[in-house]
Formats: sequence, C-alpha cells, structure tokens
Amino acid sequence: MCAAYPEWDYKGRETIPSVATKLYQAREKPCRLSPLIFMTDPSRVPDVVTAAGKLPRRTAIIYRHFGSAHRFVDAENLRQVTFEREQQLLIGDDPALAIDIGADGVHFKRGAKVKAPTLWRQRCPDWLISMAGLKLGQYQGDMTVLDGLLVSSIFPSESPSAGEPIGIQGFSNKVSTLPVPVFALGGINKTTAPKLLGSGAAGIAGIGFAL
Repeated sequence: MCAAYPEWDYKGRETIPSVATKLYQAREKPCRLSPLIFMTDPSRVPDVVTAAGKLPRRTAIIYRHFGSAHRFVDAENLRQVTFEREQQLLIGDDPALAIDIGADGVHFKRGAKVKAPTLWRQRCPDWLISMAGLKLGQYQGDMTVLDGLLVSSIFPSESPSAGEPIGIQGFSNKVSTLPVPVFALGGINKTTAPKLLGSGAAGIAGIGFAL
C-alpha cells in the first residue's frame, strides 16, 4: 500500500495538469494515487465517459453517482474508457459497485474514526482508498489505511458543500500534521492552481477543470 505511483508522465502544457506534475515531482510521502483527480458530479458533468476521454492519461477519476438509476451502466462504461486510458477509477462511497465493475478502489465520505476505509482495507488490501477530509475536529482512526485524503475547500468555491476556504497556509498546516498524502480540493482553476506549489499537496482534485 505504501509504494509510490510511478506512472504519471504528463508532457502537455495545460496549466492544471502541469501543476499536478510539479506537485507529483515534489511529493515527500509515497502515494499510489495519480496527482490529478477528477471528481464527477451528475449535475455538472452528465456525460462522465466523454469527460474521462478528455482528461490526461493516468488521471484518477472518482465516480460519484449520488444514487443515480443509471449508475451501473455509467460505471461500466467509465471502467472501459479508464482501462483504455490507463486511468485509475475509484467509486464514491459504494464498495459494492466498485466490486461489481472491477474498479481500482473507493473514495469514502469523511469520518473521524476512519471506520469504512479501515474495514475495506482489510477486505481489499490492494484497493486504492481515499477519503474526504474533516472540516472540524480530530481524526480518531488509523489514517495510514488511506492512499489519499482530499481536503477542502482551499479556495473560494461555488460548491454548496465547500464552506469557508482554508487558504494555502491552512492547507499546508494540515499537510504537515497528517501522516498521509493530502490532495487539495475546492476552487482550483488555472489561476489558483499554481499557488499550490510548495504547499506540500500530493496533487489536485476537482470538478471544474474538466468542464
């Protein structure tokens, strides 16, 4: 679980993947996750397969279906395109669907005790497992079962769940105190992404940069 991810080889000029590359090169903690994580959202990205096809090869994709009636078909189609593009596919908080379509792992909702990630690390030790970071309070579980923690919101964001942004310094403070790779999420665009350089982020996560 602690091995580094050796596959990221982006050579393009787009700002956000290029920043992800620099963060990848500066990683201080081993991390199996791609430095660029795309999170789907049915209301903003209705065609997840097309979106995946536009992303760089070896991007990680977190498919969040929010109970969609088409989730199995969408996840199967997404699994096919992610295989072709060597992209990592995690299913949002749905281990059963991840097993059904042969995903690479699961992204879990936040939880101070880290119960679900710990349980599924035991059941599926090879899975990629990430979790949403707490907005308040302290973690009480074993954080080392995670391949990555997604912390938000770093910058002002239009997402209803974003809350007050913690800024670069607040994010860096979290990175320095957590024993796992931490990914920056929230309000990331071509202007804000370069500000993450030197923050200790293991990579970038978001929705808007794929639209």
